[in-house]
Amino acid sequence: MKIKIKYDSWVPQLMGWDGITLYPFIFMTFSEKKAKKTKLLHHEWIHVNQVRKEGFFKFYFSYISQALFNLLRYGNLKKAYRNISYEKEAYSKEEKIKLPRELI
Repeated sequence: MKIKIKYDSWVPQLMGWDGITLYPFIFMTFSEKKAKKTKLLHHEWIHVNQVRKEGFFKFYFSYISQALFNLLRYGNLKKAYRNISYEKEAYSKEEKIKLPRELI
């Protein structure tokens, strides 16, 4: 499925983030020019690959479950978010991943 990127979007701002992947869309608060200067697009592309690997429902169910469990465990939203396994993977690989040509 073709991924659609929406730049200058208000969607991630609802959560206080700069970007969010809601497959098959990537929503970014940045302009296209600014987004391409950051690693955020790389990070979100990793989430696209995670959804494709795990499947839509399994990925989002697991992501939300981990977020809620971590929130109860740590009592801190930022720490809960950073300890979601999918986020750990995305942050660890965002510097190394190559974007597909159509995203560059």
